[in-house]
Amino acid sequence: MQARLFSAALTVLSKKQLHEISVTDLILEGNVSRGTFYNYFDALSQVFLALSARLDAELPALVDPWIVRIPDAATRLATGTRLILQVGSNIPIFGKLMMQGGWSAVRGPSTFMGFVQRDINAAMAQGTFDVMPTSLAVNLVIGPLLGGLQTMLLEPTGPDYAQQLTLRMLLSLGMARAAAAQAIQVPIPALDWPSDGVVGEILRCSAGRR
Repeated sequence: MQARLFSAALTVLSKKQLHEISVTDLILEGNVSRGTFYNYFDALSQVFLALSARLDAELPALVDPWIVRIPDAATRLATGTRLILQVGSNIPIFGKLMMQGGWSAVRGPSTFMGFVQRDINAAMAQGTFDVMPTSLAVNLVIGPLLGGLQTMLLEPTGPDYAQQLTLRMLLSLGMARAAAAQAIQVPIPALDWPSDGVVGEILRCSAGRR
């Protein structure tokens, strides 16, 4: 039943913005009673926070194996940022879930935030970024990333918007302009998307909307 509610939530999210969705939308889409919904969740926000946390557990594991091959930590961070912006804007369900509080709040070595912290600390150790508290540096990454995602989802942007946003992010972290300009040029390969898990369900919902 929980999986059924998650599937219904993703389907509704493919049609509406998050702030437009109600519990009624989910129970109608999932063909379940209101009481059944509240047997599993206390509030609508819990559904999307849980989905966001699951996405945060799956997506970095797909992305990091090829990003980690980049020796320069700042370039790793830049490439990962551009990838998230690309995926989040091209597949809106991804972007909407990424903007949830759970996306940036979940901590751990194998989460998105864990990889961001890893690369920030490595870039500071390599002398590429200014030395600063890690929490401050993380805010200089997460703020532009989530703000950029929202902009790309809600209004037209230029073809180089993600690159320019990432460039400004790198400069705010103290990276030299020439090195930052080079870091944002690394090609982003096509991902080998799985057919299962939250990622697979998102892709099926997105395909159904095209």
